[in-house]
Order: sequence, then C-alpha cells, then structure tokens
Amino acid sequence: MKQTSLGIFILSVIFLMQSCDKKNEDIPEKSKEQQRISENLDSVFLLAQGVYLWNDQLPSVDRFNPSRFYNDGLSEFRCYENEIFEITQYAKSRETGELYEKNPLDLNRPKYSGIVFREFQEKESQSVYNVSNTFGLSVVVRNNSLRLLYVDPNSPAGKAGLRRGTQILSINGENVLTEDSFLEQWKKSLSMSFIKLEVIEDGIKKREVRLNAASYEINPLVKRNILRNGERKIGYFALNSFTPIQNAQKYLTPIFLSFTQEKINELIIDLRYNQGGYQITADFIANLVAPNNADAKIMYTEHYNRQMQDGNSKVLENYKLYDEYNRPVIINGKEISLYDIDYSVEANTTYFHKDDGLTDLKKVYFIVSNRTASASELLINILKPYMDIQVIGVSEDNLSAVYTYGKPVGSFGIPVGQFDLYLGMYELKNANRESNYFKGIKADVTLNDDTDTDFGVQDDPAIAWILGLEKKTIALKASSEIRKNRFSFYFNTDRLIGNIKNKSELKIKLK
Repeated sequence: MKQTSLGIFILSVIFLMQSCDKKNEDIPEKSKEQQRISENLDSVFLLAQGVYLWNDQLPSVDRFNPSRFYNDGLSEFRCYENEIFEITQYAKSRETGELYEKNPLDLNRPKYSGIVFREFQEKESQSVYNVSNTFGLSVVVRNNSLRLLYVDPNSPAGKAGLRRGTQILSINGENVLTEDSFLEQWKKSLSMSFIKLEVIEDGIKKREVRLNAASYEINPLVKRNILRNGERKIGYFALNSFTPIQNAQKYLTPIFLSFTQEKINELIIDLRYNQGGYQITADFIANLVAPNNADAKIMYTEHYNRQMQDGNSKVLENYKLYDEYNRPVIINGKEISLYDIDYSVEANTTYFHKDDGLTDLKKVYFIVSNRTASASELLINILKPYMDIQVIGVSEDNLSAVYTYGKPVGSFGIPVGQFDLYLGMYELKNANRESNYFKGIKADVTLNDDTDTDFGVQDDPAIAWILGLEKKTIALKASSEIRKNRFSFYFNTDRLIGNIKNKSELKIKLK
C-alpha cells in the first residue's frame, strides 16, 4: 500500500514538472531589444515617481505596469511617448479636477513633459513638415495663401533677403494653390535639400529665390528696430526662442547696448511665436530690462515636489552629475549624483543682478499669442512686480481674448538610454509668489496677427496700437461676426522648447 502511494506521488511530481516545462515553453522569451526597452519603460515611471511635480498622484509601479507600453509595432521613441502621456493623465487640479498637462494645441501630447533624442533633434517628424528644416523657413497658410511667418537671419532664407509677410506663389515651379499642394512640394524640397521659390514682395514685385539646405548658427533675434513717436523712443526686438546663453548673449548684447546709447524710454519685446527654451536666458534678459531698484531682489523661486525638497527621491542616486566636458563631478573623492542636489526653495531662488542694461524704462510691452510659452511667460511674470508692463495679444480671428500657452513649470533632462527625459519638475513663482498661469497669461488687449506685414513696422496692428496710431482695431472686438479665415502654422522648431535648466546650474548640497 505504501509502495503504491509512493509510486503515485512520484508520477504526480513528474507530471507536474512536465506540465511546468510545457507551460514555460509556451511563454515566449523576451528579445534583448524588448528587455532593454522594457527596462527603460520601468526607469521612466520610477523617475516620475521621484521627480514629477505631481508625483503624489501617481499609482504604484505594479498598478501602472510600465512594460505594457512596449509594442513591437511602434518605434522605441513612440513607446516612451505613450507611457509619458499616460503618466501625465494622473496630474489633476485638486480644486477643479482638470488635467494640468492637457495640451490645447495637441490633445494627444502632454503640455509639459516629453522625451527627446540626446542631441535634442527629434528624428521622427511629427508631420510632413520637418521640424528642423535647413532652409530656415517658417510659413503660415491662410485660406490657401502661403506667406513667410519668419526666417532665421543666419539661414539660407535670411541671407537671401526673405522676410516675414513675403508671399510664396510657387515652389519648384509648381503653383501653390492649396495647403495640400504646399505640403507635397515642401516634402519634395526637403528630400532634395533644395528649394526654388517664386515670391512676391510688397504686393507688386516678383522674384525667384533658390535656396540650398545648409547648416547655420541659430539667430533667435529675427528683427530689431527703434520706433519714434513724439518724445517716445521705443526699442523693439522680436525673439523667436530662448537659445543657450552663449548664443543669446552674442546677439542680444549689441542690441541692448544700442538701446542704451539711444536712450530709449519704452521697450517692446515681441514673443508671439516664442515657445521658450533655456531658463537662464530669460534671467539674462530680465537683468537687462529690470530697473536698478530690482538689484539683489528676488527674481523667481523654483518649487519642486515635497519628496525632492526633503531629499528623499532615492531614484536620483542612479544618475551621475556630469560637467560640461561630460566628466563625472567629483567632490571629496565622491562622484556626485542628482540625489546630491539641493532642491529646497531657498537653494533655488534666483535674484536680480543689475550690472548693466537699461535703467530708465517707463513701460515694457510684450506681444504674445496663444503659442507664447514657458521661458517667455516666465520673463513676463518675473518683471510684473517691478515694472509697468502691458501684454498685447495677437490672434488669427482678432476677436477672442488671447491667453498665452500656460507653462509655469520647468525641468532638466535625465538620461534614459539614448534619450533625455523632461518631466514637469518644478513650479516657477515670481517675487510676489504668483504663478498660477497654467491656463495662460491673459493679454490686456487683443488685436489681429497680421501675417502680411513684417515684424516691427507700423503696419503691424500691435505696433500701431502701441504707437497710438490705430485705436480703431479694438472696435473690431465688439463685432458679432467671426472671421472665417483658416490659419495653419508650420514652424521651424529646431530648438528645445520649455523652461529648460542646464544641470550645471544645479546647486550641490554640501554635507
């Protein structure tokens, strides 16, 4: 009897072992590629739990299950994008229940967070319009009429004398009759690295322009001017992005020097298409514009999540801090990690340093649109407590109240594989602790964005209004008839956008 029982037991064990082996055979092994991407998906979520501004609203890693975002039918980049989008769907206002990262310009992408290739060049175009074209062109299609929105002065387009408002009649000999025909010809031009344009300037003069694609140093300053109206001497410049500080200083320092020499008493900063960039560049401009009595006073403060402020984001121990030469930062024989950074409000308070720049401005005007974002909004917000400023909004329909994009948060990049992860990390507040412009900064005045005119000229409704030459444009807002114009903008966004902080600006917590 005992022998029979033992035999049955042994047979049962063998059966179970065979069953387990068969079950394991049914589970396909992960490829090395899938394993690598799955590990990176885990890293993205663990980083979010540690550094995301709204990390207290995120679920556990088991409940979130990062590996579910792996899809061999999608690119690696898209897998991470899908995961980041899902993470941002947890960040909601406790007062209203609204999503902080709801993007009004693209509901399928987060408003603040994202991931980019290490070189800050997105290799996957978001549309047939290449996001980093080497002609230096940006265009607007209005009711199937094509015009230049702006050009980089250093680009092939800029060197050819093309400017905002120039109408394009044909591309490569093909008439541009519809938006679709423009996109078709544009795609061909990008593949050939050559474009031939027939343009009409000032409404009467036609000419042919041939452009070869070329690398060029970005010049964020697309126009500067000094406007005069009686005793008013008004400096003007249009800035398309907050480029790295060395680049910005190169182009902005001479402009402010000329403004100082001309003794301007008012200033117009045109940020209508400026989607942000490097935060330190906003600091630089603020110091040039602010009055002398702002010196040594608070410019703004950065507020990280409570976990980071208390030094409890342990996940950051896995990420070393590197210097500008990509060497590990070593202090007292220890390699410093992002965990060793001081994320307290006190350590992340920026003060004005008024060493040079303008001193006697009576008023500053900002020209904005619903695309004005991040570092642009930061610049406006931090000058509010110290200066008389007015925000002039321009829109396509000339009727709706204009709000800027709404991005009072910043971040710095954390490496994930060959990418850098930018999650909304900290909230920016001015000297009055004002920050709540998640839905944008409302313009004081709404005018038409006349894309037929160049920057900084009196024909531009915003400039005319500031000069007091065209007050009648305000009356258009009272009209009950909504304009039927259809606008499509195609920007040359060959830059990283947001409130971006260099890791070299981080303050190490000395123990």
